[in-house]
Amino acid sequence: MTASATPPTREKAERAREDCEYVRSLLNVRQPQFAAALQAAARKPLRDHGTVCASSQRSSQPRWALLAGAGQPTALPTGQTCELRVGPEFFYLSSDAGKLTVRRGPAPDGDAVVTMSADTLYSLVLGHTTVTDAVRHSTVDGDTGIAHRALEPLAAAFTKPASAM
Repeated sequence: MTASATPPTREKAERAREDCEYVRSLLNVRQPQFAAALQAAARKPLRDHGTVCASSQRSSQPRWALLAGAGQPTALPTGQTCELRVGPEFFYLSSDAGKLTVRRGPAPDGDAVVTMSADTLYSLVLGHTTVTDAVRHSTVDGDTGIAHRALEPLAAAFTKPASAM
């Protein structure tokens, strides 16, 4: 990334935050009940975080956490894959045109296999831990560099502003 590419990206992020705040304010004025329900729904995953991590019965939760990272820019080269195992679930992380793709199931011929707890995954996507710490608290078989590059888009994915369409 060049130095000249950084300021426009920051400007876009700031503009997106301003647009989001403007839409929120309009929603609060024109549809206050809907706005309150929307805010409550957005906070629910964070409020339930402890319960979700402690419960092995809610195995579908890692899928939702990984959705936040799907489509994010990645340094994972095309053709290299990482299998992510969270509890009983398997995911296949790869790159398509520089964007992270996430699929359910084991990775065919994965360059790295990362096995982590749901707690570690949630801490990563919520920004409570770094990729390095997440890898340290996980088991990695294969290329740890691939594991780092595959997990990087997931870091603080829930706190990143949505990309402009």
